[in-house]
Amino acid sequence: MLRRLLYALGAAGLVSLSITATAQTVTIDAAKRQQTIDGFGTCLSGTEGQQDWWKTLYFDDLEASMLRFDLVAHFKAPYSDRTYNSPWYHNDPALPGPDGNNVRTYTSATDYTRTWAGHAAQIAVMGPNIDQNVAYFDFDDDVPKTAGLLAQLGNQKKTMLGDFKLFAALWSPAPWLKLSSGNKIGGQSGNLPVNGTAWPFIWGGNFSGGVLDTSGTARAEFDDSSVGGSGPTSALTQFARGLAAYLRGFQQKFGVKLYSISIQNELNFETFYNSCSYPLSSAYIAALKAARAELDKYSDLKSIRIMGPEDLLGGDGYGMWQYGAGSSVTHKNLQYLDNIAQDAAAASAVDFFCIHGYAQDGVNASGSTPVQWQWWAAGWQASPGAGLPSTVKGFTAYNKKSWMTETSGEAPAWLSPSSGFPSDGAFSIAMKIHQALTAGRQSAWVYWQLTDGSATAAQTLTDATLKDQSPKYVAAKHFFRYVRPGAMRVDAKVAGGSSLLASAYVHDAAGTLTVVLVNTAASDVSASVSVPSAPAGIASFEAHTSKNGSLWKASTLAIASGSAAVTVPGYGVVTLYGSGTPSPSAGGTGGASGSGGVAATGGSSASAGTGAAAASGSGGGDAGASRLPGASGASGAGDAAAARDGSVAGTGGKRSSGCGCRIAQQTRPHHGASLALGLLTICVARRRRARRATKRPPLRLRFDD
Repeated sequence: MLRRLLYALGAAGLVSLSITATAQTVTIDAAKRQQTIDGFGTCLSGTEGQQDWWKTLYFDDLEASMLRFDLVAHFKAPYSDRTYNSPWYHNDPALPGPDGNNVRTYTSATDYTRTWAGHAAQIAVMGPNIDQNVAYFDFDDDVPKTAGLLAQLGNQKKTMLGDFKLFAALWSPAPWLKLSSGNKIGGQSGNLPVNGTAWPFIWGGNFSGGVLDTSGTARAEFDDSSVGGSGPTSALTQFARGLAAYLRGFQQKFGVKLYSISIQNELNFETFYNSCSYPLSSAYIAALKAARAELDKYSDLKSIRIMGPEDLLGGDGYGMWQYGAGSSVTHKNLQYLDNIAQDAAAASAVDFFCIHGYAQDGVNASGSTPVQWQWWAAGWQASPGAGLPSTVKGFTAYNKKSWMTETSGEAPAWLSPSSGFPSDGAFSIAMKIHQALTAGRQSAWVYWQLTDGSATAAQTLTDATLKDQSPKYVAAKHFFRYVRPGAMRVDAKVAGGSSLLASAYVHDAAGTLTVVLVNTAASDVSASVSVPSAPAGIASFEAHTSKNGSLWKASTLAIASGSAAVTVPGYGVVTLYGSGTPSPSAGGTGGASGSGGVAATGGSSASAGTGAAAASGSGGGDAGASRLPGASGASGAGDAAAARDGSVAGTGGKRSSGCGCRIAQQTRPHHGASLALGLLTICVARRRRARRATKRPPLRLRFDD
């Protein structure tokens, strides 16, 4: 009763108070090792990444050690002429086009080149010579250019960061390689496709929907005899050749190496921006094996890992296994894993797994259990729904790591909603990262976008004005900056209450311990954190505290009798960072052992040692030398091809990326841009509202010349 009265008085502004809950204890067992952390990062959007302030924010303050970008190729003329011959604001042809639609439709390569609006789109046939194929692509396009320039900088800062990993996902193969899926678009208005339009189609230069032709059937449209080949080839061959050529051209253009790729982003989701669907595992497996076989032909490409299937974390058991039945089946993430494992070549082709973390399960109330993350990691032993298998394996059963490669959707404020549990605000990002790393056992966590040229919103962490003062950015920074590549998650248990979440990370080579505490209650929590004997020599903690109205406060916590006392604000986050003595047995700059698996039962695995960057007391970045002892050069995590088969130490593993996506990574206005962007703003706002209502992320689209 007294507590309720005090809360009421506080809400009325009659008293100022901070109610502290019963003390809780955090026990860290550094001997119980879990997964190795590869890093944190975001996907690229637009060209802000080329600006100095963005580079400083990303690498020197946030200390992001990973970068994701879109692999959808931009072809040179004549293949990309007239926005791939679709109606757009350049008036050639003008919207809505001669069909009374805002798109150009087709069903396959056969009618892709039909005369439409007085023009015929062309097909870029890939021949057997990869270097000739490279010439088809425009690497000065905004997306590859921004990614390439940032990757160069990331490599320069690799020692300071402890590692840097560049990876990418393909949103769609070339449009002429796709077939009709039998589905139609609906719920559209404005400058979007007319409802009832069948997939695939070209919309404003976007390769929208449809399915990749994985039949292996040779087609006359793909006759490569004029480019050094021997005759008709299949769409699958063209897909693999085009992918290899684009990867080679990108790496050669910018002098960088990709760590990994995903051959399809959100592989069973069709939408009006770049997208492609693989509703059945068999089609995805065919594309997967074709891609791996093609990359393995080339010394500069065979070290690139393939991760997948890049599906969404489902909202229930069906979303984790299968939608539909009979002829309308759509496989989901755990079923893809099961079917891949049954095909030896496919299992060998997938180096590790990846998932998108859009499920809200576990972040909607204090003490909630993230069941979907548990299913992804460990599967289930009892069917969670009618018609679902009784026993399903999680990813850990396959002895390969998993990355969370995309999420977004939170409001910019620290607390949202302003009353009740703040499951949709910046604070919830810390909860989501915690759950992904603990229950989900993820080795990497990647947000959708750092910035996108607009004010901070659901799809971004910050903007050009707020920079490091954005609540969403601050929430992510607790993990991004202080949990360095090569650290291993260790057991951290909380007793005395259910509101406090704790995770801990030991970096043997650096001799550091990071503890991140997230308070899921409105009241402050006092906690006693035990300090393990290893790493030795930790005398105090840097403490960084974030809460509503006070985003970043640095302090120092003394360690007495093997523990440190800390207060975690209500709906707040505290990161403790301690520096001790590097382990003499830690492996220099290498990562965890090459098996890449994670110990599902928490068993100990090989020591990591990327020589990661430490955190300064103020949280400000240092662009100079590493702030950790032992940091010297790149991680052993697989820049060499040998790392792909686990023959060298590295965080890469054995071979040591739906709901749709978001606003355009490359919004390049044309003539009539003001009208285009005005109409687009209306349509996107409508989509964002609808998707937020269903816990979907915002949209993503592309505009071409």
